[in-house]
Amino acid sequence: MVVNLENVGIVPFHWGHPDVMDLREFDRAYFSEVPDFRLRLKMYSQHKHSYSAIVDGQIACCWGAYPLWSGVAEAWLITSYKVETYPVALTRGAMRYFNNICTDMALHRLQLSVDCRNVVAVRWARALSFKEEGVMKKYGPTGADHIMFART
Repeated sequence: MVVNLENVGIVPFHWGHPDVMDLREFDRAYFSEVPDFRLRLKMYSQHKHSYSAIVDGQIACCWGAYPLWSGVAEAWLITSYKVETYPVALTRGAMRYFNNICTDMALHRLQLSVDCRNVVAVRWARALSFKEEGVMKKYGPTGADHIMFART
């Protein structure tokens, strides 16, 4: 799937894409906080439902969903500061993606967890119609609380 709208293009995710991104603070931290993070990225890149958005020739964000079991998948997102260039277009694109992925993967649940301190990501999850289910205490790799969100 390759889509080009104005200055935003969508291409299949490659595990090396984050290496060339100006990652936001919370996204950059995963490389040091999660010992096998690169292996996870390689796993994500093997799923056909993983993409990267290119804005003005630079990778703005990478995202996808991987199945946990039949009907349930976990969404993931890695962002750079470039997402601030076209927030509306990228949010609309993400909304279309999450709407379509539920049908394509025959999901009855799509979930994601967000570090409670990441105010922008929490606000964005809500904007994408994910509903807050609760706080998972000491869930993150450094013991930070996370919010579980889901679309059911």
